[in-house]
Amino acid sequence: MCNKRVRILKNLKSRELGDDYMNIGVVGTGLMGSAIAHRLIERGFRTFLYNRTKERAMALVKKGAIQTEYPSDLGRKCDYVIISVTDGIAVKEILFGKNGLVDSKNRKLIVVDTSTVLPEDSIYCANLMKKKGYSIIQAPIMGGPDPTMKGDVISIVSGNKKSIEKSKRILTSYSKKIFNLGIKDGAANFIKLALNLNIALIAISLAESIVFVKKSRIDPAIFLEILNSTYFRTGLSEIKGPKMVKNNFEPKFFLKNMLKDIQLLNDCARQNGITLSFASQAEQYFRIASNKGYSELDYTGILKLFGEFNNLKLSR
Repeated sequence: MCNKRVRILKNLKSRELGDDYMNIGVVGTGLMGSAIAHRLIERGFRTFLYNRTKERAMALVKKGAIQTEYPSDLGRKCDYVIISVTDGIAVKEILFGKNGLVDSKNRKLIVVDTSTVLPEDSIYCANLMKKKGYSIIQAPIMGGPDPTMKGDVISIVSGNKKSIEKSKRILTSYSKKIFNLGIKDGAANFIKLALNLNIALIAISLAESIVFVKKSRIDPAIFLEILNSTYFRTGLSEIKGPKMVKNNFEPKFFLKNMLKDIQLLNDCARQNGITLSFASQAEQYFRIASNKGYSELDYTGILKLFGEFNNLKLSR
């Protein structure tokens, strides 16, 4: 009787999703990849994983995910594969390297790349995938691991129209809203880089304000309370701000990854003949912070750098 009840519950969950036999693969089990996989498992999808360091995926395996040996194994077993890795080099290796996804020979496979990479890398991958008979779309995410696990992030998509339409049932499992930028490959990556620049500059502004207030011997918590009582408040000042004034830089998005994204934006801007003075300065600051050993902190750890500039000791 108990087993029958479990089967009924599973079937009800599958019907709610509208996908009784859908297998989803996730490549990369860092902060965001793990959050995506966690959400998929919670939503009842049969979830497969590939990560170069197998140990990093064990927590998800305990939750019911199935680990594979190579990306090609993932491609053979899955209808969709979500990629969440650090850079364009890693994406190309996953797709076209030895035992890559294209070696799966599964021409029905749709790849959803959530990685933040150069638009030109996405265009290159999309063109080569098309030549090899596969489909890939770009779908970077706005939001961190915690919102992802709650299905509360925004996905920005571009690429093949039919593949985007088919992928919506996956994207909506962890996204509260999807912005479709059309068939131009790389379009989502341009927007993602611009959004991350905005976040970086807000973090720098907030960090300098906190340093200014602290050096003036005023409790920065008061500054933050007032700021968040005005329409000048941001999600960053409301969520990250209280942690910053307490010198809590537990990573939800690594400082080293913010540096990487700003560098990508500046590289892209130079290629397009664009001058972005604040973006260039932001890259310098995040690079200095990274070189000082703050790369594994949350990106709001840029506050520690500005504190050092002003002989302000920050300790939790």
